[in-house]
Amino acid sequence: MISPTSVEGFVRRYFERRSAPLQEEETGVYRAILPGSLLPAFAGAASVRVAFLPERMPPGGGVELAVVGSYLLDRIVEDATGAGSHSVARLSLGDVSPREVLEKSIRPRNAKLSLESATTESVPHILFNFTVRLTTDERVERVESVLIDLRTSAERRASPVLFEEGASLTEERAPDWTGIEEAYRRACGLLEGRIEAAVIGFRDQAENLRKAEVERITKYFNDSVTEALHSKLTDGAAEAQALEVERDRRLAEAEEKYRFVGEVELCNVRTVHLDVTRAEASLSHRGARRTVSVEFDCSDPVAHHLVCDECGIPTESPVLCFGGHLVDPACSQGCAFCDRVHCRTCIAKGMIAPCAECARPICIDHLEVCALSRRGYCPDHIHTCAICGRTVGPNYIARCVSCEQPYCVVCVAPPTDRCATCRALQGATTQDRAVAAVRRSDPGLAKITNWRRASNPRVTVLVGKGLVWNHLLVMDARGAVVVRKKVLGR
Repeated sequence: MISPTSVEGFVRRYFERRSAPLQEEETGVYRAILPGSLLPAFAGAASVRVAFLPERMPPGGGVELAVVGSYLLDRIVEDATGAGSHSVARLSLGDVSPREVLEKSIRPRNAKLSLESATTESVPHILFNFTVRLTTDERVERVESVLIDLRTSAERRASPVLFEEGASLTEERAPDWTGIEEAYRRACGLLEGRIEAAVIGFRDQAENLRKAEVERITKYFNDSVTEALHSKLTDGAAEAQALEVERDRRLAEAEEKYRFVGEVELCNVRTVHLDVTRAEASLSHRGARRTVSVEFDCSDPVAHHLVCDECGIPTESPVLCFGGHLVDPACSQGCAFCDRVHCRTCIAKGMIAPCAECARPICIDHLEVCALSRRGYCPDHIHTCAICGRTVGPNYIARCVSCEQPYCVVCVAPPTDRCATCRALQGATTQDRAVAAVRRSDPGLAKITNWRRASNPRVTVLVGKGLVWNHLLVMDARGAVVVRKKVLGR
């Protein structure tokens, strides 16, 4: 909703620029003097009396009400739009901190952001304001603004503050139009791309309506002509001819009604001097560091999102790959066992690989390769054989039938399926430290004097020979018994 005060401000600025300031004749009623250049816009009137509130309208008339939808305001808007103008604006950065802008705009997921340096300069821009009109059986009108950086001919987002009167400067000399032709061509190209989809949609809608209307009219009149020619009550030929004439007229009206017309008009141009800040920032973590250049202007102190090195799409929360790449989270993958993250390019080089058993992603620091199958496994699905030291996957683990410990398939030999440790049992005295420990802990074993012993880096296997049964014990590196069972003597 447009307030009366905003309408009044607009009308006052219009007359100040196009003729002279409004003169108050009585409370709430003003007179505007119209120069010769404005006579066509106001039907040849030399002056006009204006009021902004209905209650200020005198009973005798002679005063135009300037409100939304009024005849006077429509004439003012039409003239202001068609006349065009140029103004100058200057916006400064003020007390805005580049560090705060970066911290609000760039929020990396896995890295620390720090500002290295920042420089600010006033950069000239050209703001082009266009009116776009699309007309068929209905009319759509909208204003599009394109802000062009004269240094690079790149577009910058036109924020609302650029249209405020407080940003304007008085032109004391002719504007410097250097580069405006190239900037104008660039603005037109950008505008064309911006409105292309809307124009095509509007035109296609009108074409579909036109076709439907033409089909309806054609069918109706063709049927009517057929009926007239077969009628025995009237002069069929004359009536058919009249119907054909009416059909052609209606078809021409339909063609004109749904004829698409697209118009773009340059309303005005504003030179805008913006404080543009260029900052050097670094993103870092324990595995990588990346320095980026970020630019933002004072009209909208928000740094643009960094572009993903993989997909080229701006990302609000970039991920710093351990290979030094900045990517969108969707273009990266992390290790399931640490904070290492890599992008698709690094993953293709083998920096992250799936576990052959559970498919969890594993970095090169945690990836273990099976010595027999050469497939990669995560720490949860790799087994290091305590006898030979091989690392093997789940499919290459065998369990000894004697000591019940898992080893690689090479160290558990068929057909007895006993491990190399159990096959290497040798006689041990009761003075052996492991033997003495189990004899002290169990009185039943204290009577056994015939012992055999073998060990590997993980376990010690003891076998005490009895009269009928042998007692097999497996002890871990701390001396705890992990397996205890009776086996038939051999």
